[in-house]
Formats: sequence, structure tokens, C-alpha cells
Amino acid sequence: MKDERIGTVHRTQVLDQLSRALDEGLLTTPQYDARVVAVSTATYASDLLGQVQDLPPRLQWDPRNAAPPTPPNRNAGRISLILGVISIPMAFCLLGWIPGIAAIVMSTRGRGAHGVGPALFGRVLGIISVVLSIGALLALLFVRSSSTSP
Repeated sequence: MKDERIGTVHRTQVLDQLSRALDEGLLTTPQYDARVVAVSTATYASDLLGQVQDLPPRLQWDPRNAAPPTPPNRNAGRISLILGVISIPMAFCLLGWIPGIAAIVMSTRGRGAHGVGPALFGRVLGIISVVLSIGALLALLFVRSSSTSP
């Protein structure tokens, strides 16, 4: 098998195996600590395999059975952008905070690989609309409280 790069999901699986080995008394605390450091800096599957190779077969890690990370939801980013765009004009009607908060929440589910994309723009527009809604509410309260009668 080709030595492939690993990710957080793979490291987490090996850390779980090491924790079980520590709980069962197969590793001492200093051994466990050293292996955790090695796992956290691992780049390739062979690095992880080396940390569990001396453990019993039930605690071995098989990179072929490792679950791949789930990709971000691309539709959530688009929905976040749409909600963000809709929320800006609604902010002046004091209702922009509703789709603005929805845009912020949806943007966390639609992050792309590089972090820049529709989800980020939706989040920024959502934050702007929440701030504008609060500003519009404060302006309305200020106007109502100041009387201009002679």
C-alpha cells in the first residue's frame, strides 16, 4: 500500500486506540504521552502505524478502514450568501437580523477548503445586516424619544 498523507480524522482514530491501550494498562503514562506527541505531528500513515504496531491486534489501526473527512456542504454556502444578500435591505425595516443570523449559522456549515467563498461572503453580509438592524432600531428609538414639538 502506498504511504498516503493523513488528516485529523486518522489522527483521532489512532489517539482513541492509544487511549484504550492506556486504560487497559498496556502503555505507561510516559509512553502514552510520547506517542500522543508523535501522532499529533504525524504526516503519513506509516507514522501512525508505527505508534500502534506493538499493541495487540484489537488495538491496531488500519488506514484502509479509516473514514474520510466529510466535505463541506456546498449548498449551505450558497444559501448563506442568498440569506446575507436578502438580509441587507431588510435591515432597514428592522427585520434584517432574522435572515442575517440564519446566514451566519448556514455559513458555518458551508466552509470551503480555502475558507473564501459564498459561505464567507454570506457570513459577512449576515453580520453587517445584524449590525444595521441594531443601528436602525437605535435610530428609531432615538427619534421617538426626542420630541420636536414647540
